Amino acid sequence: MSIRDASGLALLAGPGGVGKTALAARWIGDQADRFPDGQLYADLGIVGAGGLSAASAEVLNQFLRALGVPAARVPSGLPEMTALFRSVTAEKKLAVLVDNAASAAHVRPLIPASRHCVVVVTSRWRLGVLAMDGGRVLLVDPLDPVSAVELLRAALGGDRVAAEPEPARELAELCGGLPLAMCVAAARLSTRPRWPIARMANALADERTRLPALAVANDAVQASFDLSVAGLEPDPAQAYRLTALHPGPDFGIEEAAAALDRPAAEVQDALDTLVDASLLADAGPDRYRFHDLARLHARLHAEAHESEPARTGAVRRMIAWYLDTVLAADLAISPHRARLAPGYGRVRERPAPGPADALDRLERELPNIVAAMQTAVEQAWWDPVWQFCEGLWGLFLHRKHYSQWDRTHQWGIEAARRCGHARAESRLHVQLGYAHLDTGRYDTARELFASSLDLALAVDDRNAQARAWEHLGLVEQSTGSPQHALEHYSRALAVAEDIEQPRSVALLQRRIGEALRDLDRPDEAATHLEQAAETARETGDDVLRARALTRLGELLPDAARAHAVLAEAADTLGRHGAAGYHAEALEALAEADLAADRVDDADTHLGQALAIYAAAEDPKARRASARLAEIRNAGPDAADRSVQVRKGPVRP
Repeated sequence: MSIRDASGLALLAGPGGVGKTALAARWIGDQADRFPDGQLYADLGIVGAGGLSAASAEVLNQFLRALGVPAARVPSGLPEMTALFRSVTAEKKLAVLVDNAASAAHVRPLIPASRHCVVVVTSRWRLGVLAMDGGRVLLVDPLDPVSAVELLRAALGGDRVAAEPEPARELAELCGGLPLAMCVAAARLSTRPRWPIARMANALADERTRLPALAVANDAVQASFDLSVAGLEPDPAQAYRLTALHPGPDFGIEEAAAALDRPAAEVQDALDTLVDASLLADAGPDRYRFHDLARLHARLHAEAHESEPARTGAVRRMIAWYLDTVLAADLAISPHRARLAPGYGRVRERPAPGPADALDRLERELPNIVAAMQTAVEQAWWDPVWQFCEGLWGLFLHRKHYSQWDRTHQWGIEAARRCGHARAESRLHVQLGYAHLDTGRYDTARELFASSLDLALAVDDRNAQARAWEHLGLVEQSTGSPQHALEHYSRALAVAEDIEQPRSVALLQRRIGEALRDLDRPDEAATHLEQAAETARETGDDVLRARALTRLGELLPDAARAHAVLAEAADTLGRHGAAGYHAEALEALAEADLAADRVDDADTHLGQALAIYAAAEDPKARRASARLAEIRNAGPDAADRSVQVRKGPVRP
């Protein structure tokens, strides 16, 4: 939407320093020929000290005199002034710029009577009530990076910016695209022509000194935010200070409630006030985010007005909220897995979402979760760090995110070590090793699995011993040694049966079936896979059963039965949000399609598998892409090239 779209009355709302006044003045200047009777301007931020009525009366007095009304004819009362103003403007074509309005009551007396007039209002507040007067609210956002650099180029000259493109881009990012901040930075650089742009960028890199550095004479970014905060009531002011301590890029009402240690219903109004004041931005339904400079300003206010225990408590409560969210979602994703983290006890009675919804939620919140973990690491709050990692296992297993997987688990292993929790350390070695195994870094995976086994043996954790043997077997199978893999799996199965862990038994039966398949013993393999599927069914683990059915479907000689089994597996895995395993089942289903001469179906299923792998940046995308190209190049003869059983290195 543009100002041109707003008929009669337009409100430009946005944070201080975003360029509302400059935009409004530029538009009115460009449209001057539409307003032959002149332009009127009032800065309510200057005249508003005496209250709303006094401010509007003072502006109307100025307007009436500017329109030729003698001072002696200007009435003293606001209602009389308003009536005279409407009478005087009834046939005129005027442009009125009302700057820094704090309320709709400020603005209404200043609206001319003529439909040929335009009123442009700027405010840090979203005065949506002006819609009752026919107004349109236009939100003014910070500049995008390209536009911010262009503003710098206009101020400093193209040659200077062209000589340092990367520092110029960095400076724009540090200013958050806020035009006031960019202009202040440019002003400092313009008076110091020998300074490289990189020097200014370096000066702003320290968050502690960034706002003071963005000051030239009276044009201080910090002062602009101070003005916005000055009018806040106590509750929104505290919400501004404490939610700014949130470690991630955005947050919801519940995270804010945790920061303030108050019920969510009580926090909603405070957040709405901050949005209306342009101190907080909408980031989606019930989601909020700070402009980078506003966050720095709010944190400075938190240090000035909140005690250290209050600030620490707010951060701890937000981290605890994220931990509970992760653990509750993990229970929904994998309800049958044995757990170590004590935090699971707090969340077991929560209403459980479906597994796919739980995975989706964790995936959406992952940037905030990683930020919360990083804050805990920086504060040496080690106990929640390893618990986060245990709770994220289902997300990383099904949705990958390898970079975050590696980063968080490096922290988690260190945290478990510092907590003296060898069992947790053993588990996280396996979880991190799986990421390396999944991406073909077999030597690193083997080292991590061996370390897990050593830790499990040291504390006599037999469940962990079985897990470590299983994963050492996976390395052997993935590197083309199925006989060694079979030996490791068999050893793990014996332990799982001895300690009566039916889910582990089902998993290891499937592993043994996969090893036997690769040893060209298909009948024995099918028997173990059928046992795995049945044991998984008895435990209620649908995903584990579907994975066994995927392997079984690849082996079955009866094409019709194989297709039915694989279709069931793919459907189950898709419904549970197990994206990586779903893609694997779709690949197998595509081969069954080819065996039944359904080339178009094979193309569809492989395309779906490829999309899943590509979205997760899974290396297996190359395999699916190559197979899809082979089918398409083969055309109608593709069915002759179908493969019922895929041998060799396997997907863990």
